[in-house]
Amino acid sequence: MNRFVISGFKRFNDHQFSTIAGTVTLAMTNNIYFTDPVPAITVVQTALDDYRLKLELASRKGSPYDTEEKNASRVVLEELLKQVAFYVNITAKGQVNLLLSSGLPLNELPSSLKEPGTPVNIRLSDGRLSGQIKLDFKAVKDAWEYEYQVSHELDENKAPIWADPVSTTTSRGNIIVPVIPGLVYRVRVRARNGRGLGDWSEPVQIIAR
Repeated sequence: MNRFVISGFKRFNDHQFSTIAGTVTLAMTNNIYFTDPVPAITVVQTALDDYRLKLELASRKGSPYDTEEKNASRVVLEELLKQVAFYVNITAKGQVNLLLSSGLPLNELPSSLKEPGTPVNIRLSDGRLSGQIKLDFKAVKDAWEYEYQVSHELDENKAPIWADPVSTTTSRGNIIVPVIPGLVYRVRVRARNGRGLGDWSEPVQIIAR
């Protein structure tokens, strides 16, 4: 049974979340399995210190302003821990001892969990800048990350020559760079969860601008 660390923390109350974040910063500091975390753990520690300070103020004073400050600080820290979780999952590749060493909670797999379905409603559009393509698709139920591949060449049989897969945790706003204006780019997507990888989607294409 494949395992992974969780990347969502909204179900935890403030003090539980503070404890988890503290455990992660201690566990990830100088961790021999995760030598180049993204973001750096010093960045997470700074955000944690800010959150704990504002949590203390909100708990003591209880004013609406202090509560909003604490909530805003938590959002920042949650996003950083989400990025750390993504890095840990990619690096550990399901090895439980590595996952546990990160300090992040592991997700229990429900017995009914199946391999993810195939992504649909894949859309390619121009990015905000020349040399960019934006990729969006419908989120797949029970998927915790996705892979996409890009091609701008065909082989002798007119089949796409795919580049190495790129991992992402979001189904919206993925920016593909760099691309060469005027070339036709093809993209396909598949989903991943604790049961494994789903099937590749049908390729979609766009002329880069």
